[in-house]
Amino acid sequence: MEAKHVITIAREFGSGGREIGIKLSEILGIPFYDKELLRLASEQGGLNEEFMAANEEKAPVVNAASFGRRTLNAFYQPSLSDTIFLEQSKIIRSLAEKGPCVIVGRAADYVLRDMGSVDVFVSASMPYKIARKHKVAPEKADYTDAQMEKYIKDVDKHRQKYYEHYTGRRWGMISNYHLCIWADNVGSDGAVQVILNYLEQMDKREAEKAAEESAE
Repeated sequence: MEAKHVITIAREFGSGGREIGIKLSEILGIPFYDKELLRLASEQGGLNEEFMAANEEKAPVVNAASFGRRTLNAFYQPSLSDTIFLEQSKIIRSLAEKGPCVIVGRAADYVLRDMGSVDVFVSASMPYKIARKHKVAPEKADYTDAQMEKYIKDVDKHRQKYYEHYTGRRWGMISNYHLCIWADNVGSDGAVQVILNYLEQMDKREAEKAAEESAE
């Protein structure tokens, strides 16, 4: 299957979104970007990569929207989170301009909203996410199910605040994405196939439209 699109994958923590993105990029033979965006943004923005990793996908402690416009203009200064978001957004758009790729997280669906990306959201039940994190997160091997659930909820809380702060959209809302996948029903491999099937049908429909327009 020929890769024609930039694919963004937003995901609930533990749902397997990153794994799905990696497998999808390998099958399509296109670049995959997740943590690599940190390195690229660090190089371009002159920020420490480890420091960025500790602060990315987190909304500022002080929300600019809570200030009045006059106060904001006079006193508000971009936070570290703002700087990281802006640098990563520049990188994401430049990568999308180069050609098809898979980008995970970082509100990429919003950043590329005018560039024709195919946007996917992956979610799953809490039992599924807990079981998966127990398997893939050896650094949390001593966590009980209750501790793992809290960990998952905390990470998703940060992701939600980050997304909603910078996009003005509701995180995980169906209308923000082209395709939403419930991982419980299909697993990571099944999710990859669902996305591939969607892309195939999408390309087929676009070809049909082009043929209809040329025949007019």
